[in-house]
Amino acid sequence: MKIGIDARFLTHPQKGGFKTYTENLIGALAEVDSENAYVLYLDREPDADARLPQQSNFSTRIVPGNFPVIGMPWREQIDLARQVARDRLDLFHAPSLSAPLFPPCPLVVTLHDMIWFFPDRFRHHQSWSAHRQMMEWYYRLVPAYAARHAAAILTVSHIAKTSILEHLNVDAARIFVTHEAAGKMFQQIDDRRAIEMARARHHLPAEFILAIGSADPRKNLETLVRAYAQLPAELQARLRLVIVWTGSVHLAELPRQIHALGLTARVQFLENISDADLVLLYNAATVFVFPSLCEGFGLPVLEAMACGTPVIAANNSSLPEVAGDAACLIAAEDVPGFARAITQVLSDASARAHWIAKGLARAASFSWTKCARLTLAGYAQATLNYAQERRN
Repeated sequence: MKIGIDARFLTHPQKGGFKTYTENLIGALAEVDSENAYVLYLDREPDADARLPQQSNFSTRIVPGNFPVIGMPWREQIDLARQVARDRLDLFHAPSLSAPLFPPCPLVVTLHDMIWFFPDRFRHHQSWSAHRQMMEWYYRLVPAYAARHAAAILTVSHIAKTSILEHLNVDAARIFVTHEAAGKMFQQIDDRRAIEMARARHHLPAEFILAIGSADPRKNLETLVRAYAQLPAELQARLRLVIVWTGSVHLAELPRQIHALGLTARVQFLENISDADLVLLYNAATVFVFPSLCEGFGLPVLEAMACGTPVIAANNSSLPEVAGDAACLIAAEDVPGFARAITQVLSDASARAHWIAKGLARAASFSWTKCARLTLAGYAQATLNYAQERRN
């Protein structure tokens, strides 16, 4: 087959999310599939850091998204759709929620979750520009239409599949669960000097609590800060709360909350952290806490586990499915519960060792190779579904 993938996130600077999924899936497909031909559609010239497959059955094509005001929708619905037709693909995969609505071949879409279907559920009240409002409308209507007309839907957890079935009128047999995994670079680091250098580079203490967040209120950092404020004084004095900030927009309320709780000197934000440094920070951290209100998968949980860091996480959405019995799971808004769990992991060496061992085994049970093979199964079924529909 000749398979096209909208790989625009391969060359985007924003880390995490769609970029992580696109990079790792395409990398794994390149490793396991030498038979199909792949065309990766980028929206800009790749820089030296872009993770592009070098295998001979992979090629790239630039379809820019620089049309004024409506650049991305125009690229997706007009220019990309035209290019897909010219390239005579046997299948097109849209891995980043939205998709061309009328491709001339079987369409596979990845819906990582259904959070996009409820734009008011997890956001702060604020005035948005007309362009931002238009894009919110686009990212709600287009994925719903594309999913209902796709030959197959990929999603990253069983709980996400259940949510898709609940809210979209689609056939369950067309939905394939393809779990994500921690990238290969996320592992225990034996080089203590490298870890110490990373700690010194970011001015971190010998022990610290690590979290990852953004301006997205789903990340629920306010609960973590309040839980940190309830830790015994000696633990607060010993361990700083370190938050790796993954987005360019800051959550204005959080610094005010930190100041009001008298924690300004004990909470540290880190920005523009490379993946290589993130691995070292996971290894250096005493515990990783992930209190998110809702996740389609929750990849940082597995990343921390793979680095040998004990994990405390919320017990909602996909997180129990991902963590299994390898993390201490707490109700997302249970501030005292998080404080107790953090205190136990920090104070009880046997509890810490238990969560580390469980986490390493759990992270190892997921792999991008498995994800790629399940994705290929989804592609195969999509072509059969499409052919059957055309016969009918």
